[in-house]
Amino acid sequence: MILLLACAVTTLPPPAEDTSATVPLSAPLLLRRMSLDLRGTVPSADELDQVEADPAALATLRDAFLEDARLEGRLVTLFAERFHTRLDAFEVQYYDYGLDPEQEYAFESAVGEEPLRLMAHVAVTDAPWSDIVTVDYTIANDLLAEVWPLDYPADTSGWAPATYTDGRPAAGILATNGLWWRYVTNTSNQNRSRAAAIARLLLCEDLLSRPVSFSGGTALADAAGTAAAIQEEPACVACHASIEPLAASLFGFWVATSYNPLELGTYHAEREAMGESVLGVTPGYFGQQIEGLVDLGGAVASDTRFWQCSAQTAAELLWRRESTLADFDRIETLRQGFVATGGLYKPLLRAVTDTPEYRAGSLTDAATEEDLGHQTTLRMLTAEQLASAVEDLTGFRWLYQGYDQLANDTLGYRVLAGGVDGYAVGRPQSEPGITWALVVKRLSQAAASHAAHAELEEGAERRLFSVVTPDDRPGSDAFTAELEALHWRLYARRVSADGDGADRLAADEELWTQVDATDGPAAAWAALASAMLRDPEFVGY
Repeated sequence: MILLLACAVTTLPPPAEDTSATVPLSAPLLLRRMSLDLRGTVPSADELDQVEADPAALATLRDAFLEDARLEGRLVTLFAERFHTRLDAFEVQYYDYGLDPEQEYAFESAVGEEPLRLMAHVAVTDAPWSDIVTVDYTIANDLLAEVWPLDYPADTSGWAPATYTDGRPAAGILATNGLWWRYVTNTSNQNRSRAAAIARLLLCEDLLSRPVSFSGGTALADAAGTAAAIQEEPACVACHASIEPLAASLFGFWVATSYNPLELGTYHAEREAMGESVLGVTPGYFGQQIEGLVDLGGAVASDTRFWQCSAQTAAELLWRRESTLADFDRIETLRQGFVATGGLYKPLLRAVTDTPEYRAGSLTDAATEEDLGHQTTLRMLTAEQLASAVEDLTGFRWLYQGYDQLANDTLGYRVLAGGVDGYAVGRPQSEPGITWALVVKRLSQAAASHAAHAELEEGAERRLFSVVTPDDRPGSDAFTAELEALHWRLYARRVSADGDGADRLAADEELWTQVDATDGPAAAWAALASAMLRDPEFVGY
């Protein structure tokens, strides 16, 4: 279907007219935003130098980011913000499969990432986006292959294409355990919540948000009353006419016994026909008759709402805000371009980063109150961006007992750092808070100390510091050059001792001098780097 749509539009539509009251970021700051969004790291000094000298180099570098190996991991994290499959616990635990306690974090992470990895794989390999709901494979790692019925490539480790061997139909993420372990159901719900999840995640159709008005006497206190209302009450029938047939197509994932690894880990083809007997309807997709899960992915891919929703989701994830009716024209332009490419995701990302909404750095004097509440001109680094950017700069990753401290809440601080836990917290924190500030402080202290003590040794690999040695003191050329280089690399802003930023450099030198007087140069550089890593110019972008 997407190929037919692509043939109908042979050229990309022109960008929607910019009527916003925004001022775009400077080229270095825009490069920094693109790098953090697409790679999870700040740009190198050389990359910043390129766009400072020639802003047209932005397009070339952005295209290189879209081919960077780190894009796949970033997409996994971005998709997790919407699909919420990264949980700290599922109905089946690591010990149910006989895994060791040391494998708990790896197991939970792998389960939650399975559908996200499949989507990211489709995106970075330039496959049609419709593949996310139609392919006959998933993306799994060796741990999932150990516990689930998967044909996983021999002599392979890490994430790779794999095929389920339990007879489940080809339906992309709709046939993954990871999706349905997150969106569970029970004997009274009967897959209806799963049907609602499909509509919300893939069509941007939130069935649960529809207003419902019940007539007097409607009884919902028991199963019998609820079943009758679904069939007879007009307010219920309006939604359930769509939900029931969709839910009926998902009974291959129906479990006879909850919390059972054999039940939850395996597809049950013999139960597919239960949908009609349990719900009293045949499988269907918004009025279209289908045979079940085997047809569901194709029905989704042929739905124009799927393409509109995919474009909207990409825009929202990179704009770092929800879209509104005012964004309709822009998102429609993105959708048309997306379809024109045959459903390739990287061109969609490229198009989003070209929008004025993405490039906005400030508002003009003509901005209205509506603009103030609508536009996002400054974003806050997410927990995952903090972790990846700091690791790239310093080599430090905050781990404890094998748990990534900014990627879980069992033994970590993901939510406290503004992250999404997939269950209680569904969107990243957009404004600083007390717990966020404390986590950033501790992260910056540990990372800066690690970098200072690891890099200032003679012959050590340099990540954060470029030219300084323990013998350099304030006033020396090397000391000043190091401060200027740190400001350029961390903030994408130029400072100099005899020009812009002189006061900031003087404050940096004063902090360094005070710590050096009591604890020595390594501690002084650690203190200064820690302060710089928690500066609003670093944690914002």
